[in-house]
Amino acid sequence: MATTLPPAKDAITVPFFARVRAALDSFSPTERKLAQVVLDYPINLAGYSASELAQLTGVSNATVTRFIRRLGYDSYEEARRTARLEATTSGLPLPSAGIALSPSTPNCALLWQQLQDNLTATLAQIPASTMDAMASALHQAPAIFCVGLQHNHMLARSLRGHLMSGLDKPVYGAPAAGETIEDVLARIAPRDMVVLFALGGIRADMADLCERARKLGAKLICITDTASHAPPSDWLLRCHTTPHATEVRHLTDTSAAQALAYGLAAHTIQWGAIPFELI
Repeated sequence: MATTLPPAKDAITVPFFARVRAALDSFSPTERKLAQVVLDYPINLAGYSASELAQLTGVSNATVTRFIRRLGYDSYEEARRTARLEATTSGLPLPSAGIALSPSTPNCALLWQQLQDNLTATLAQIPASTMDAMASALHQAPAIFCVGLQHNHMLARSLRGHLMSGLDKPVYGAPAAGETIEDVLARIAPRDMVVLFALGGIRADMADLCERARKLGAKLICITDTASHAPPSDWLLRCHTTPHATEVRHLTDTSAAQALAYGLAAHTIQWGAIPFELI
């Protein structure tokens, strides 16, 4: 049965996109379609009327109304005011004039704009204190395991390469060729760090690896997209991966995750050059 979140005024500290993710399982199919587009783009309500949002996402006005009320807002205008306030304080970009969600012809300007928007929206959700805490944990860890499969394997290899260039400690890519989950777990010790790239979702065996690694005393950073399920983590980073055109929706935009891989390594190496202890 569909449920409704508490009124927005009773959960003022919960960001709009977090409320959408929390309510995903409660939406009807059409509401979920709307939610998915809002999360993927990302769409800031401050720049659209209810009718414009309905047209942009391919749903009815009634669906937009139900969607907004399911999130705990009394009206669409209340949601727009909240969205505008969040955009002002978090740096989430407002929609750019003249850019359509589903262009019918190739448009490199739209492509570059969407990549920039994805990166901006991703970084806006990560405060400096979170980056500092992750850098501290990576710097102090006896060993680091960079984990990823398929296109996530490329991201894990990139992070490993960056970290190996500046840290004097074991940095592993996992699972290595021919290596099982049990083989990886046999190498993980307390205080080690596991960095999981899971854009597009996580396989059951990878989720099991993460859960068991944390039980062994390791800490986990999970980097995924805005819609996929993520395992319990010490730090969860969600990347915006919105495609610039429907024709390439089957591709995963890894640009924001690639930026995070470089950023994590650079911040860790820079902090490592200065004696410090985060409280």
